[in-house]
Amino acid sequence: MNNQLKYLFYRDVKKALSPRTICIWGCMSAICVFFFFTSSGKYDLIENGKVDFMILMLPQIIFGAWAVLSVYFDLVSADREHNVLDCILCCGVKKNKLFLSKVLTSIIVPLILSMIYLLPITAVIVGVSGQASYFILSLKYLLPLWGYIMVFASFGLTISIIARSSKTAMIWSLASGLILMPRFFMIIVDGIGSILKWTQTTKNTVSMISPGISMEALSDFSNITRLTNASVIFSVCIIICLSIAFMVFRKQDELNYGE
Repeated sequence: MNNQLKYLFYRDVKKALSPRTICIWGCMSAICVFFFFTSSGKYDLIENGKVDFMILMLPQIIFGAWAVLSVYFDLVSADREHNVLDCILCCGVKKNKLFLSKVLTSIIVPLILSMIYLLPITAVIVGVSGQASYFILSLKYLLPLWGYIMVFASFGLTISIIARSSKTAMIWSLASGLILMPRFFMIIVDGIGSILKWTQTTKNTVSMISPGISMEALSDFSNITRLTNASVIFSVCIIICLSIAFMVFRKQDELNYGE
């Protein structure tokens, strides 16, 4: 990693992990712990030695899309509005390198956010159960959560580039987060499927476009078919989003946009 890319990457990571981000994800983690104690999570752990996926990931399924998009919706648009993009490009930095920095941020930061979310609830589970073996729980759900956040991170980056302004990107992000909320998305798919006479299998497959639904499939290692389908869907979504973002970003005229 050369000095230019290293500087851009450190800058983007620092911006993504702002106090706003830490506060939001700290609250998400606290909500997860709250749900664990106020639902059947603690009882199932003590009585049955089980930790249900939904207990741990319900805050993500409800608020996760907005939490991730709040990190990425202004990753490019804010720089554009404040003429920072102008300055960077005028210093001789190529757009390809600038975009690569954003992509690396969309890979590394989701891993950090996954740890911020999972470590507190894992510590609580270990404390309640008295068994250090439950630390493996973080590893079991780390990959699905990381992939889930990466999908929305790449989507948020795409919105930030296409929308051009932070205000527009924020509105698009709020609307997208609502549509992709699993319960709401399943209602949409069910309605479209009823009109088009889809089978229930087709409806279930299409519903996996919602990252919240696919994330559960990624954590189920006993069902290889669902695991494979979810992995493919996540990978395709990330590649499509980043490809669109790169093609649009490469053709946009950035100079003097903020004036």
